[in-house]
Amino acid sequence: MRLRSRRLTSIALAGSMIAGGGLALGAADAMAHDRNGTTPAAAKQRAAKAGNGPVATAVRDTLGVTKAELRTAKRAGTSLAALAKEKGVERDTLVNAIATGIGKTGKGASLTAAQRTTRAERMVDRVPGQRAGKANRGAAVRAAVDKAMTSTLDVTSAELRTARRAGTTPAELAQQKGVARDTLVSAVAAALKSAKPANAPDLTDAQVTARAEKIVDNAGRARGGPGMRGGRR
Repeated sequence: MRLRSRRLTSIALAGSMIAGGGLALGAADAMAHDRNGTTPAAAKQRAAKAGNGPVATAVRDTLGVTKAELRTAKRAGTSLAALAKEKGVERDTLVNAIATGIGKTGKGASLTAAQRTTRAERMVDRVPGQRAGKANRGAAVRAAVDKAMTSTLDVTSAELRTARRAGTTPAELAQQKGVARDTLVSAVAAALKSAKPANAPDLTDAQVTARAEKIVDNAGRARGGPGMRGGRR
């Protein structure tokens, strides 16, 4: 009986070791699976790098272009906003499509709708080849301000530049166009708020209005970095 009991114990122990080894091998296989980049997260990263991610797909589908056409436009320094205009697609339509695509990415899923839209707008307005950082953020603010002024004054960007180079301030141009100075100031202030960089300090309404007034009363090109500074007097 004792001999039989010992044999049964040995068999049970061997079975336990085999089972344990199987679990260890299973864990090792899982680790190798992750290292080899076959996890869903790794697959998404590879797809994004290959231009097959949700954001890139949203851009191509919305603009009706191929990967090659998109690369060509990028190499030529064409922004997505400019490309959308060429294709007859509204900027906001492209922004919304990209924001939706961002929401389908791993990191984008944790962002608020407003944050996704802000990132999408930066992507749309970014000019390929421009250095990222303060220069780009300042360019975005200037673009928003110029757009607000041309829209309010009913002039083209070229006409606004010509007037300012001739020493005419936006306020004086507004007077020529029969537009109240306060109306122009309000439009510029709204643009400064909407284009405010994420890492820029928060300003009160009075501070934003003061900076908008500096821009409106200044004949030089509007400046707008992280602090949304107005132009030189």
